[in-house]
Amino acid sequence: MSGSEEFERALSLRERISLWLIPWLVVGLQRFVGLTSRRVNLNTDGFAALESARSPFILAIWHTNVLYSPYLHRNRQITVMISSSRDGELITRIVKHFGNLARRGSTSRGGLRALKQIISVIKGGSSVAITPDGPRGPALQVQGGLLTIAQQSGAPIIPFHYECTRQKIALKAWDRHRIPLPFTTFVVRYGDPVFVPRILSAEEWEAKLKEIEDHLLRNMRICRSEVRRIRRSGKRNS
Repeated sequence: MSGSEEFERALSLRERISLWLIPWLVVGLQRFVGLTSRRVNLNTDGFAALESARSPFILAIWHTNVLYSPYLHRNRQITVMISSSRDGELITRIVKHFGNLARRGSTSRGGLRALKQIISVIKGGSSVAITPDGPRGPALQVQGGLLTIAQQSGAPIIPFHYECTRQKIALKAWDRHRIPLPFTTFVVRYGDPVFVPRILSAEEWEAKLKEIEDHLLRNMRICRSEVRRIRRSGKRNS
């Protein structure tokens, strides 16, 4: 029996219904939002080159972007690292609906087993997606798990971010989650690939961690700036 089946057997009937219904509703909503929206891609060359060469990479995504990232990368068979919490089971089902894969565990909190699993996935030739500030934050701060995976696997880190011209921001949530609305424009940006040397001194480790965090934050700022530009342009043309 799989871990997912064991998990579901331990739930009440009401919880099982929720576990089936919520992913179905979320997937339907995301497809609707996607069909009514347009997408603007920025700086895709590095990402596209790795995909074309079928070379595995590590997609680094702030937790604020976790909701729509599987949809924006649908049918790519990217393995997503998802926490072992009950909410993680819901996210796992949504990820699989969009043609991607899931591994359970937290890399940002030093979970050795999770780190080994994801490194093994990359060495097997598959790309992965990780939230370097998840599952509980602090928001927008890169934890060491991402760097360890890049070191041990040799795969480059690609920062990824999206912002929308029409979106709700969950201000009370620790990650200030982005919730795109229908008839929006997704501004999607990929950072340039960042390679991590196999051997790093303590000082080099901290410097590389800061470098990757800066790349992710810059990616986010550029997306937000482009969203503001599109909004201003829309107002001038209305």
